[in-house]
Amino acid sequence: MSDHHEHIPAPDEPSVPELELDETIAPRPEEEIADALRAKPDLGDHSAHSG
Repeated sequence: MSDHHEHIPAPDEPSVPELELDETIAPRPEEEIADALRAKPDLGDHSAHSG
């Protein structure tokens, strides 16, 4: 079962929601790379500290 609930617009609301201000700007390439890297969990051992 999904937690997603479909939004039914009110009579005075547009059927397609407006984009937020930051959603009108295309992501930079490094943001897309970071998103792709975050998609895979980092299971490495990070307990060793250098310095």
